[in-house]
Amino acid sequence: MSRYYPDWFKEQLKDKADLAQVISQFVQLSPLGTNLFGVCPFHDDHSPSMQVKPETNTFFCHSCAAGSKHHSRVQSSDVYGFLKGALSGNMADAIEWLANFLGEQLPIMDAEEQKKATLRGRWYDFCNAAADRFTNNLLNNKEAVNYLYHRGFTMQDILNWKLGFGDKVDYDFRNTDERIVFSLFDYSGNVVSFTGRVLMPDHVLKETNEKLGTEGKGRILKYLDRYPVKKDDPYYHDHPYPEFDKRNHLYGMHAAKDYIRQWGTVALAEGWTDVIKLHKYGVKHAVSTMGVALTEAQVMLMKRSGAKRCMILRDGDKAGYDAAQRDGAILEKHGILPMIVPLEMGIDPCELCDQFYGEHDRLAKYLTDNAMTLPQFKIMRVLDETTGQIHYHQKQLAFLQNERMQRVIQVLSTIEDPVEQDIYIRQVSELFSISYAAIQENVMHYSKNQTFMIQ
Repeated sequence: MSRYYPDWFKEQLKDKADLAQVISQFVQLSPLGTNLFGVCPFHDDHSPSMQVKPETNTFFCHSCAAGSKHHSRVQSSDVYGFLKGALSGNMADAIEWLANFLGEQLPIMDAEEQKKATLRGRWYDFCNAAADRFTNNLLNNKEAVNYLYHRGFTMQDILNWKLGFGDKVDYDFRNTDERIVFSLFDYSGNVVSFTGRVLMPDHVLKETNEKLGTEGKGRILKYLDRYPVKKDDPYYHDHPYPEFDKRNHLYGMHAAKDYIRQWGTVALAEGWTDVIKLHKYGVKHAVSTMGVALTEAQVMLMKRSGAKRCMILRDGDKAGYDAAQRDGAILEKHGILPMIVPLEMGIDPCELCDQFYGEHDRLAKYLTDNAMTLPQFKIMRVLDETTGQIHYHQKQLAFLQNERMQRVIQVLSTIEDPVEQDIYIRQVSELFSISYAAIQENVMHYSKNQTFMIQ
C-alpha cells in the first residue's frame, strides 16, 4: 500500500532540515566562500562539482545538472529532491528518512485521515500524469509553441512551470481542451489543478467577442479552470480538490517561498505569465493572485513563508492601481509592509520585464528605486488625478489675467499727464505683480497702435 503523509508534516520537516547536514550524511562537503562543495552522488564525479547553498537550502551539480529540470531523475533542488535521488526512493521514503534524522515522530493517522491522505496522494499522481500529457501535447502543437515563444517564453520555461496544451481525456480537466494550460501548484509544489488560456492574443479575443456579441452568441472566456465536481456527484465527497479555490493559493509560491524566507520580501503580481516572466528575470520571490483580489488566506501564505514586506506589481491602469491600493490595506492589516511599484499606464509586469531583457540587475534596481509606501502611492494618485484639472484652471487663469490687463492698459493709456501715468503704472505693477517695464511698453504700444501686445 502506498504511504502518504500530510503536507503540513512534509513542510515542517523541510523547514527544520539543514540541507548541508543532510547531504553530509552521504558525501563530504568542504566550504568555498559562502557555499559548500562536494562530490556529486548522482554521476561518476571525480572532482567536487555539487554546490550547496546554505542561504537558500538548495543544491545543484554543475556537471550533471542534478537539482534542476535538466536532470533526468533529480529535478528538485531542495532536501526532498536530494533524498529521493540519494535513496532511489519516493517522497514517502524521503519523509521517513528525514523524520528519523531529525528525531521527529511520524504522524499517526486514523483510518479516515489515512484514507484522505491516500486519496490526495493519488490525486497528485493523477495531476502529474495529466501535466506530463499536456506538456507532450504542447510540444507536438506548433501553433501553441509559437504562441508561447512569441510571448517570450522558452522551452525551459515550459518544462519548469509544466505548461501544456489541454485535451478532453480526463473528466476533471475537460475545460482545458484546446487551450494553453498552466499547472497550478499547492504550497508544497504538488500539481493540484489546471487553468486553460484561450489560444489567441488579447486583441484578437476582444474582436472575436465583439463579433459574437453582435450575433447574439456567448463570449469566449480568456481563462477557464478545470471542470468542478458537482456536489450531487458521488465522486465529490471523496475528492481532495472538488473545486480549486484560487483564493486559498498563490501561483508560484512553491518556487518563491525559499527566496521569500531568505529576503523577507514577496513580490505580488496578478497573472500566471507575470510570475513566470518575473522569475525568469531574477525576481524569484514573485507570486500572483491568479486574477482575483488579494485575500486574507493568501496573506497568511505570505506570512507562513516569512514575508515581512510585499512589493506590489499590479498592471499599469486604473483597475491595477485600485487593486494595489486594496492590496496595501489588507497587507497592513496583517502586519506586512506594502511597497507599491506603479507601472506606467498600459504596461503589465510581463512587458516591464521585456524592457530589461538580459539586464536582471537593472530590473531589480528599477523595482527598488520606484517602490512607494502606501501613503506615498495614495498621494501620487491624488497628484496625478488632479494635475489635469490644475493645468486647465491655470490656462483659464492666464486667459483672465490677460483680459483684465488689457482693460487696465486701456485705462492707463487715457491718462495724458506723463507723471500721473507713471505713478499709476507703478501702482498697477505692484498690484498685479507684473514688471513696470512690461506695463509701460504695453501702454506705449496701445497708445500708438490701438492694439494690444498681450494676446
